[in-house]
Amino acid sequence: MDNQDCCTCADTLAMASIPKQNWCQPYEYEKALMEGTIFPCLNLPFYKADEGDSTLNTNTISSNPEETEREKLLTEISTISFAINDLTLYLDTHPNCKNGLTLFHELLKKRLDMLADFADRFYPLTQISMVTGNCDCNCYGWGEGPMPWEGGLI
Repeated sequence: MDNQDCCTCADTLAMASIPKQNWCQPYEYEKALMEGTIFPCLNLPFYKADEGDSTLNTNTISSNPEETEREKLLTEISTISFAINDLTLYLDTHPNCKNGLTLFHELLKKRLDMLADFADRFYPLTQISMVTGNCDCNCYGWGEGPMPWEGGLI
């Protein structure tokens, strides 16, 4: 190795120590979405804040039962999708973790089932749900549901 490739600074400003994450029992998915991670062992805030009453707002404004049911199912899909994304980050560094892989497959199946259910009851949310759901689309189905400014929460 050539000395030109080495840092010759006399001062060390910082040394990082990043412990390897171990598997821990995940939060309930609604709590995980509020906390920003599915793993309680990673929930280490930079600044300790007072315990607040932060809750996921699943209350809907709509008095229409169909809209309320649609928004509830959208929230559930979002919650499971968040858990899958966070678990994917864990599996990037732990690709052989049996617990992680098992949960990943369970969550993926649950998400696909929920997307198919949503497409059956309302309209397709993804390209896959146009196939897995039994929606009656006579054309490419993205125009079937309301846009966000029309009350859709996509």
